Amino acid sequence: MPNSIVAIQGVYFRLESHFNELFNACTTEEQRDILRHNYVNARDTWWDAQAKAFNDSDPIVIKLIADTNAATDRIDQMLANLQDIVGVLQVIQQAVGLASKLATLAGVPV
Repeated sequence: MPNSIVAIQGVYFRLESHFNELFNACTTEEQRDILRHNYVNARDTWWDAQAKAFNDSDPIVIKLIADTNAATDRIDQMLANLQDIVGVLQVIQQAVGLASKLATLAGVPV
């Protein structure tokens, strides 16, 4: 599996496996809406990526893969302490945005 797909999958699967935990940590409806929105975007990006062929050799794509993986790692670290849900949601939004860019730049419809 191409590294770009692995990075996109990592974001979506992380949100999928921790959605209830994250949702319960949200203290406002706005936070829950942000989480839902990012979850749906991550899911749609992952499903869209399944219908593409990926080229991981472009320098911009390589940087996006690294940035996406770093954001996913940061989500993992922040899951240990969900007291800063606003910070977690910001990192989630960043990771989902990077995954979306990655799918757009690296993916070619098949």
